Amino acid sequence: MEATYRSVDYDRGRERTYHLSILVTPTGTGWCVHEQARSRCVALASTKGQVLPQLDLLPSHPMSISFVAAPELSTLVPESALAMGAEKDHLALVHGPLPTGLLRDEPVDLLGARCVYLHDEAAERIVLDRYPGARPIALRTLMVHGVLERSRNGTTLLLHRSGKRLDIALGRNGKLLLSNAFHATNGTDMLYYVLFVLERSQLPLADVTVLAGGTDLTADDMQLMRGYLPRAYPTFEPGEPTIAGLDIEAPERWSALLDQAACAS
Repeated sequence: MEATYRSVDYDRGRERTYHLSILVTPTGTGWCVHEQARSRCVALASTKGQVLPQLDLLPSHPMSISFVAAPELSTLVPESALAMGAEKDHLALVHGPLPTGLLRDEPVDLLGARCVYLHDEAAERIVLDRYPGARPIALRTLMVHGVLERSRNGTTLLLHRSGKRLDIALGRNGKLLLSNAFHATNGTDMLYYVLFVLERSQLPLADVTVLAGGTDLTADDMQLMRGYLPRAYPTFEPGEPTIAGLDIEAPERWSALLDQAACAS
C-alpha cells in the first residue's frame, strides 16, 4: 500500500492550480492532487495506517482541499423531512447511540436530500490539524455522486470496501435506486451483499455493471465477483484519462480519492 506516483510536470509550488484530496481509513491513508484545468490526477501518495504520507510532495498552495475520513456514520434525509436541529435524531434512528464527534450535513442536490454524517473524530484530526479549512465530504455523498454519473446510460452498482465496511450505491439511468452500508469482513461477505441488493432490486445480473473499489479490495475479491457477475470491473483502470501518465498500481483501491475532485467542484 505504500507508494508514490507523480507526473513529470507536477510542480508542488504552483499556486491556484491544484485540488488536494485526502482519504483517511483505519487500514490506509492517501492523498492525490488533481490539476483542475485538465481534470487529471498528477500525483498520488499512500501508506499504511493513519498518517499523511510524503509531506514534502504535498502542494504548497492548493486551490482547494477535501477529505473523507472513515469509518463514518451517515444517512440520507429528504430536504422536506429535515427540520432544523433534528439531524442527530435522524442519524440515531438509523445507527442507534452515537459516538462523540462533530455532526455534519451536506446537500446532495441531485436528490433533493441532505447527507447527515459523523466522521471518525481521530481520523478527522489528522487532516484538520494540518488543513483547518479542508472541506469534509461524506463517503456516502461521494458514492451517490459517483453512481449517478456512471449510470447515465444503464444500471450500475458502485461499491467501496474499506476495513469491515462495504458501501454500495445502485443507480439506473441517472437515478439513485439504493445507497447503503454493510458489515463485510471478507470477499464472500461482499459478494453476498452485492447479490442480495441486486436480487431485492429484481435486476438481472447480466444487465448490471458492477464497479468495485476501496482500500481493502483485493484481486481475489474481483475474481470471486466475476464468477457470478459477468460485468464486474474495477472502478478505475490504468490508462483512464483522469490518471493518464501515472502508472498507479490497482488505482481502484483509491477510488474515494480519485472521485473527490469532481464531487467537491
